[in-house]
Amino acid sequence: MGTYLNSITPYTLYKSECISAYFVDKTLMLRELFPYVSAGNRHICITRPRRFGKSYAANMLAAYYSKGADSEKMFSGLQISKEADFREHLNKYDVVHIDI
Repeated sequence: MGTYLNSITPYTLYKSECISAYFVDKTLMLRELFPYVSAGNRHICITRPRRFGKSYAANMLAAYYSKGADSEKMFSGLQISKEADFREHLNKYDVVHIDI
């Protein structure tokens, strides 16, 4: 389990978004990142216009990749779980998530 500076983790934030009435499954964005992560790219910059879900995407990425939480159950019902390499990267990396 990871060490957090605050009690609200990306896993907790994304889990609360998943149960929202207005949840839109954008987990297939992870599929686009698999080749970069497999190639060893350690830093990925995701840019989007203002109010287009950057924090949402960052929480999803951190919840999926982070060793800090077991998120298989949460992602198993989403679109990304239908991909062949779903479990290959799930909860395998140390993730630093800074929310400003």
